[in-house]
Amino acid sequence: MKTNASKQTVLNAIENVNKEHGYELQLNRNDQSGKWFNFTLKTRSKIPGARVSYSGRNLASASWHAHGYVFGEIFKLEPDCVIWSNGKKLKSGFTWDDTNIGSLMQPCYYSETSIL
Repeated sequence: MKTNASKQTVLNAIENVNKEHGYELQLNRNDQSGKWFNFTLKTRSKIPGARVSYSGRNLASASWHAHGYVFGEIFKLEPDCVIWSNGKKLKSGFTWDDTNIGSLMQPCYYSETSIL
């Protein structure tokens, strides 16, 4: 993901979401490239805010819900910023799309893999 919001805004958003939801999110990738701050989110596996794969394996990655909460918080802190995620340009007031990560025979959506 990348955003034109500042690194400090992203860090503050993660901190706010962690406090509000009891998550342990942190930055995995975090680098600046011109005006864009590139980042990915991680957490420990098997805890709230983490996710499982479509096959049920525990991952040390942030869940679909956690990403949505962080994006919403970033837009609260910097309403005019832009976030690029999954090839989509998100602006304040975005609609979070759920995507099938399974197959046609066994559909599984991101929202179904969240550990809440």
